[in-house]
Amino acid sequence: MVGSHRGMTRTIAVIQARLGSQRFPAKMLADLGGHSVLEWVVTRVRRSTLVDRTVVATTQETLDDRLVAECQRLGVEAKRGSTNDVLGRFVAAIEGDAADAVVRVCADNPFIDPACIDQVIREFRESGAEYAFNHRPFGDCNYADGFGAEVVSRRLLERLDGTTLTAQHREHVTLAVADGSIEASIHACAAPKPLARPELRFDVDEPNALAELEALVRKGHLSLRSSATEVIAAADSRMRT
Repeated sequence: MVGSHRGMTRTIAVIQARLGSQRFPAKMLADLGGHSVLEWVVTRVRRSTLVDRTVVATTQETLDDRLVAECQRLGVEAKRGSTNDVLGRFVAAIEGDAADAVVRVCADNPFIDPACIDQVIREFRESGAEYAFNHRPFGDCNYADGFGAEVVSRRLLERLDGTTLTAQHREHVTLAVADGSIEASIHACAAPKPLARPELRFDVDEPNALAELEALVRKGHLSLRSSATEVIAAADSRMRT
């Protein structure tokens, strides 16, 4: 049985972001309801009550200079690293910080919910697992797509970084744990009933998806402070009309 992480005292959230997406270039800077997609994510992650510090992990590519400028506008720290070795980028992003737990959030999830993040952190601490998540199809982990977050212990993250892994594993950070290539204790967070809607998608992976979310924000009167429950209610209301 794994032990509890109740003694953990510091948690850092790392938002993974870059402008070089092939399907939707520069989507992090796209407008959604009068705010950039990145602003939605940063603002909502910062509202987590259990996150002590938030940083954006981007690349050293010239293209991402604009992303760094947006981070400066938002007052959030940007750390730059490898384009493809995202695991190495994450380890570099937490360097110098005393955090013993790391939250990973992808910046194409503008409706990421602070309460959902807090739930994953809380269950990570209480379960004693090395890796906790709410976004993988495992057990009762059936959230709507777009509220995803994961928490990994710093020790495990550094162990992964020090292990010989495939390029795919390094690009997807925790994949080696998820697919069983690296043994670690894991915990899947079950979605509360109102959020157990795996058929819904709220991520921005292409321009059409952004247009759908823009209509949802406008017609559902959603804001940076809208809860996950309110987002789902707006989606349900739109489907009925």
